[in-house]
Amino acid sequence: MKVKHLIIALLSAGLLAAGCDKEPQKTEDPEISVSPTQLHATYEGQIFEVGVESNCTWNLSKTNAQGEAIDWVKCDVTSGKDNMSFSIKVFKNETAEVRKATVTLFHDTTKAFIDITQDANPNPDTDPGPDPDPQPSYLELFFDFTAGGLDGWPTANDQSWAGLKNCDSGCATDNGGTATSNSHRRAQVTFKLDGKDYDFTIADPNGAEKHNIRLDPAKGVYSGTYRYFGIPAIEGKKIAKIEMVQNASTQNPEKFTRNVGVAKWVRHKDVPVDEIQYVTGGEPQNQVTNLETYTYELEGTAPNTVYWINSPTNASIIKSLKLYYADADGSETPLGPEPADPNTQPDPDPDPNTGDDPDPNPDPNAITLTFDFTGQPFEGWPTAAKYTHQDGGIECIYPLNGVNYIFTPADCDTASAGQAFWQPPVDDKPGYFAFNAQYRYLGLPPIEGYKLYRVTCHNVKLTTSAPKVGITKLIADKAAHPASSAYLKGGEIQEWDAEGGKTYTYTVGGTAANTKYYIYAYAKGAVSSIELIYNPAK
Repeated sequence: MKVKHLIIALLSAGLLAAGCDKEPQKTEDPEISVSPTQLHATYEGQIFEVGVESNCTWNLSKTNAQGEAIDWVKCDVTSGKDNMSFSIKVFKNETAEVRKATVTLFHDTTKAFIDITQDANPNPDTDPGPDPDPQPSYLELFFDFTAGGLDGWPTANDQSWAGLKNCDSGCATDNGGTATSNSHRRAQVTFKLDGKDYDFTIADPNGAEKHNIRLDPAKGVYSGTYRYFGIPAIEGKKIAKIEMVQNASTQNPEKFTRNVGVAKWVRHKDVPVDEIQYVTGGEPQNQVTNLETYTYELEGTAPNTVYWINSPTNASIIKSLKLYYADADGSETPLGPEPADPNTQPDPDPDPNTGDDPDPNPDPNAITLTFDFTGQPFEGWPTAAKYTHQDGGIECIYPLNGVNYIFTPADCDTASAGQAFWQPPVDDKPGYFAFNAQYRYLGLPPIEGYKLYRVTCHNVKLTTSAPKVGITKLIADKAAHPASSAYLKGGEIQEWDAEGGKTYTYTVGGTAANTKYYIYAYAKGAVSSIELIYNPAK
């Protein structure tokens, strides 16, 4: 027994000594190295592959010898982690001068450099004329959401709308009000970059108590499923390209989908995922690789407009965004109808005291628009009764003669299902726009400088019921006919023939320019086409 105790004592002493001799673990210092460190490009331009060895995350910058940002060198990543490789493209040198650049990989004060030298062009074009494919000039903004210093952003432990800055005018377009009272809530958070404030917008179409977009300081912006993260709108600039670094965990793309795209609008939760409208070039990409850079080359964007990073299938974590803004060139927005001749004399008003009575004839400079619903619906239009359009309805584009006109299918505020939609053609039966239940609305396009004058509807048979249809100024807030004061003068209810094939005209007064009015239908009805006449506003 004494021998046993002696052995145990010796073993314990040895373990204690080993524990005392062990040094505390040290945190590795960040290290970054690249290979090669020198690149020599011909004047025609070249693509190089560069290897990186690192034990940390890093970001990337490109500068010339004067330390200025350049666009003649392009890297296919803006950040990275650990050991990896990436490509560097050097564009053709059109000048007679040798040029130099430096690509810098950095983590705090740890840096690695790639020096680039490009040959001069032996035959520079002294009078090149128009560049057939000029490299655009961008305002480049890099937002690193793990850099710290983002005061006022919601954190992982606080998803409440309370305390968030409400949107400026034009942001809370769904319902107005404050961030806490808006059922389709939107609020803004600010990123300070180079002394300037840039507002990002948090949006939740579900009316949830928690917005589920929040800042994880170690990983980036967590955006929950079906949430929308609006990028900054900049006066006179339109977003042209987005480079996004995904910081959620790597997944098997055969078993997991993390689709992330750039959407045009915040949509209602009942809109199917495959019918969300995305910017051209902003279609969803399956972002399943951690710290991968995903690039969206965007077309058809407008200046001073918020566009939305949307992840409708699984949550996304945005480590960083590099946003490229191009100058607006005036071609992004349709010009609309030709302005009226300022010398035109106004039509006499039969009731000059009120101005609400319809003019007896359309103005000589009136515009007439015919919208045909017998064909296939345009992208974004509801096509089934499952849609819900509460809180002012949804905006749908009808392109006509190069101009996008906005219609708004809508319910009364208490309706539980949409029932206002564009029915596509079926076999030999043409399509139509359906008011497929009572108390349904269709908002008509507002036009700058023009006021609604006449509405002509061509009805089709939907059921054996005779629909009752009028033209209103607003949507009722309950399942009932709008008050009599809600109808435009001349837009009072008409009962339509249930058998269809008839034309019904409403010549209305008391309208204003750039104002939305509504076709209102009680009981089930449908139209094959709508003709609208707008008079110039006086």
